[in-house]
Amino acid sequence: MKPSNKKKMTVILSAVLALAIAVGATLAYLATLTGEETNVFSFAENIRAQLDEPNWDEEDGKNLVPGYEVNKDPMITNKSDNGLDIFAAIRLLFADGSGKLLSDAEAAKLLSLLTITWNPNWTLIDGTNTSAAQIYGYNSALAPGEVSDPIFSSVMINSDISDEDMEWLAGIVMTHTDECYTFGTHAAPCVITYKHHINCAIYGEAGAANTAKGGTVNGKTCDCTPAEIHDADCPSMVGTLKGACGHTADNSIGGFQIKVQGAAVQAFVDGMDTPADAAANLIALFPTI
Repeated sequence: MKPSNKKKMTVILSAVLALAIAVGATLAYLATLTGEETNVFSFAENIRAQLDEPNWDEEDGKNLVPGYEVNKDPMITNKSDNGLDIFAAIRLLFADGSGKLLSDAEAAKLLSLLTITWNPNWTLIDGTNTSAAQIYGYNSALAPGEVSDPIFSSVMINSDISDEDMEWLAGIVMTHTDECYTFGTHAAPCVITYKHHINCAIYGEAGAANTAKGGTVNGKTCDCTPAEIHDADCPSMVGTLKGACGHTADNSIGGFQIKVQGAAVQAFVDGMDTPADAAANLIALFPTI
C-alpha cells in the first residue's frame, strides 16, 4: 500500500530538521567570539619643575654688611616623571625692604652697589641687566631629574660702598654714633655664632661657628677676629634711635629683596627645538607684575 501524502510530508520535514541541526552544530564548532580589548588614551601628567635655593640661609641674609658674602643659589630641577625634557627660565624681581618692586632706576642703583656671582649658563631673555624685572633662560634642555646650574651663587654689598649709598640702601645714617641709639642687652634665645675669615686657621672646620677668636677647634686655633652673628631680633642688635640725634636717611629703600620664580615648558616640540625658540613661551608663563 502506498504511503499517504501526510506520511510523505512527515518524512520530508524530519529530513529537513535533521539537516538544520547538523549545520548549526558545525557553525558552533567552527566559529568563536573574542574577548573585548579597550584602548584607552589619556593625557600624561603635566611637566613639573622645582625651584630650590639649597645654600640660602634666611638668618644669614639678615646679617648682610658691606663685604659680607651671602650664599643664594636659585636653580631649577626637572621633576617630570613622563620622560620629557624641559626648557627652564627664572625671573628675578628686585624689591625694597618692604617687598615693593623697585623702579628701573632704583634697581640699576641697587645693582651697582652689589656684587652678584652670575652663572654664564643662563641668558637674559627679557628686561635688561639693570632693570627691576629680569628673566633668564637656561642655555640647555634639562632631562628628567636633571638640575640646572644656579643662576647665581652669592650676593654681597660692595665693601667700598659710600656712606651716602649705604644710607640710601639700608636706611642707616652712617654718621650716627652709638650714642644716638639705645640698645638692649644680648639675651636668650639669641645665641652668638661666629663667621671666620677665609684665611683663618679654623675656617671651614666643623664647630668653627661656635668658636671665638683665640678658641681652639680640631687642634687649630682661631687667629682672626670673627664677625659675631646674632639673630636679627636679638635685643643687642635692635637699636632705637634717640630723638635728640635728629638724623634721618632720605629716600632710603630700607633694605632689599630678590624675589625668584621659575617656569618651564616642554622641550623639542614643534617650534621649540632650542632655548631661544622657547623664550617667548617661557616669558608668557610669568604673571604680570
